[in-house]
Amino acid sequence: MKVAVTRLQEKEDNTVELFEKYGLEAIVTSTIRSRPPRNPALFDALVRMVSEQRVDLLIFTSSLGVSKFFEKCDSVPRNITILSVGPKTALKVNEFGHSSEVLESFSSDKFAKYLKDRACGKMIGIARAGVPNPELVQDLESLGATVVEGVCYELESAPNELKEMIVAHRVDAVVFTSTKSFLSAEVQKTDVESVIMVAIGPKTAKGMRDGGVEPDVVGGGTLESCALRLREFG
Repeated sequence: MKVAVTRLQEKEDNTVELFEKYGLEAIVTSTIRSRPPRNPALFDALVRMVSEQRVDLLIFTSSLGVSKFFEKCDSVPRNITILSVGPKTALKVNEFGHSSEVLESFSSDKFAKYLKDRACGKMIGIARAGVPNPELVQDLESLGATVVEGVCYELESAPNELKEMIVAHRVDAVVFTSTKSFLSAEVQKTDVESVIMVAIGPKTAKGMRDGGVEPDVVGGGTLESCALRLREFG
């Protein structure tokens, strides 16, 4: 089975090898790309607050966010608690010489449950892409935390051949790794009837449904979960 994976280019590492492990041929294609934030003021403010030890807990939602943050901040205090979404994000934190707690799935309710006994009275920083998650902020604030966000990078559509690959039946399945990657592909329901449509997780699945395409497979938030379910699907 040939699987197109809409991986952000800067995040590409071992996707091909991962899918090969499950007997699948992955073709990595980027429908989005990153660029610096239009307004870097919030990012600068977060970096300054971390450097001045005014943040108790720092959340990273992606490995690219980690790289962008540490490129700008080389004085992260050792006593700050770092929480990473997913093992790859935690691994990137380790590459910069810091340890990290790991939350396996990115959803606001899981954050609230994980931090429910530690958030009250704390200053929590979130280093993220330019994709807001008001539910996460609201849930953390409901626990008594103060939240400051910094947009490390923004995402924009990138030229790609995914739609042509689908229409020409050159792939058997497509994995969308975010709602943004799905919307940027500009595929319609009639374009995808011949391929298996995969959402990396429930949030992306909702974005696909809102865009008129029902995913055939919904992963658990990681590429490996998508590969495993595609193997079972086949």
